[in-house]
Amino acid sequence: MKKRQLLASALALIMLAACLAGCGKGGGGSQTPGGSGAGSSPGNSGAGKDTLTVAFSSEPPSLTTCEHDSLISVGFNMMTYNGLTRIDNATLEAVLDLASDYRVENDVDWIFTLKQGVKFHNGDELTADDVVASLEAAKANPSSVNYTKNWQSIEAVDPYTVKITTPQPYANVLEDLGFHFNWILPKSLLDSGHNFNEEPVGTGPYKLVNWTSGTSLTFEAFDDYFDTERAAKIKNIEFRIIPEGASRTMALEAGEVDFIWELNAADAANILANSKVKLEEVNSVDNVILFLNNDTKFQDPNLRRAIAAAINRQDIIDGALGGYGLVNYTSISQGYAGSTDKDQIEYNVDKAKEYMAAWGGDPSTVQMEILVSNEVRVAIATIIQANLAQIGIEVKVTQLDTATYFDRWETGNYDAVIASWSPANDLTYINRYSVTRRQQYPGSYNNPEMDTMIGQASSTLDKDARVGLIQNIVATVNQDAPQISLYQSVWLRAHDVKLQGVTLSGTGYTCWNEMYWAD
Repeated sequence: MKKRQLLASALALIMLAACLAGCGKGGGGSQTPGGSGAGSSPGNSGAGKDTLTVAFSSEPPSLTTCEHDSLISVGFNMMTYNGLTRIDNATLEAVLDLASDYRVENDVDWIFTLKQGVKFHNGDELTADDVVASLEAAKANPSSVNYTKNWQSIEAVDPYTVKITTPQPYANVLEDLGFHFNWILPKSLLDSGHNFNEEPVGTGPYKLVNWTSGTSLTFEAFDDYFDTERAAKIKNIEFRIIPEGASRTMALEAGEVDFIWELNAADAANILANSKVKLEEVNSVDNVILFLNNDTKFQDPNLRRAIAAAINRQDIIDGALGGYGLVNYTSISQGYAGSTDKDQIEYNVDKAKEYMAAWGGDPSTVQMEILVSNEVRVAIATIIQANLAQIGIEVKVTQLDTATYFDRWETGNYDAVIASWSPANDLTYINRYSVTRRQQYPGSYNNPEMDTMIGQASSTLDKDARVGLIQNIVATVNQDAPQISLYQSVWLRAHDVKLQGVTLSGTGYTCWNEMYWAD
């Protein structure tokens, strides 16, 4: 298999299938008694093995549902929680999860019937009161605003029926309920002030049994999981934190781990040559972005446009990603119906210099610091550093641990951040441009007119009309350049060849509960 550049036309979104990500700050360090590491040793494939050992580059910033915006955290959230709906891995559309049925009345009243007999990890039975308490708690959390702002009221009609009312017709109700911010917690623990970061308690297929901060997290299958078809097939999963890519690869080849969630392109050749492990390529809708602080140095759109035009995306793909990636200039990933190349700013150094002249400032005063959270993004930022030197902008690259990285971003203490965004639909995607996002990430796009445009798109139930409105939004963002799209990811994963049921999604999620060991 050779390295390859993906063509936009080759993005078949119907192939996307598996999940990962999450919320919140916080360190970990919690230890919950119980054990899961007992079982067969890692690396010994085959019948009777009851443990899966996975290598990650960094630990999650949080295991809560609402205190983060991290792909890593969401992956762990998926193990421990459920929502009324979930995003289907194959279609990327919302399907029912904790709800068994729903109906819509008057275009604004969404009435959900709950599955009965569903148990939380603490033994509580799921009722409508848990749903109301969870959604109200999410609504009160500023981090969740883009996914809860349309809940005008949430009411328990009876023990197994919930009514959610929106202020106007809203096209994304089912999708919003399927995101981690709106997943369901037990009311009894919410009322008691329970620390869900140290001890996540939900209805999910796994429960946390140990978190040693900076080292590992261990999960155990939940025997009372309500969905027998999606119940965990492997009893224990241990996630080991191994920051260096080469070390993760060596651990897999030595049989010390069974799965690498983040494989560096430089190590792909070794994996391909090893008959005991399998390389997985995932064509993604993940858009890797340079987020600029629009409240400080980058208020002027011409300066932002100059930076956008000066960055050579192909250099990034070739130099930092080993050729695995797709150049993307537009503010939303190619493959979404709402994506458009209208008014996008492409790589052109001469044009970048024209934008700098239009800005009229002294480039030496910019001195941009780019925050990153892993070694691959160090390489990306280093290439951007060389690119921007051509227009006189000095760049400093700062690598931080995940918690500090998010803390600086969420407190507005940054010039620029490299991060990614890969929601399952374009309406959710454009919510990132809302002024309300500034509550979670100061320095985000600041265009009050955008909220009106997003509101119009969100309340348009006709799909074709909604797509047209979204494309107008994307074109506006393309030209304003409050954030700069770099590329769409081609993710590389690797695992023991005897590990089966591995389904991977272009949104980044990984469904650990579907995996099993071959006989």
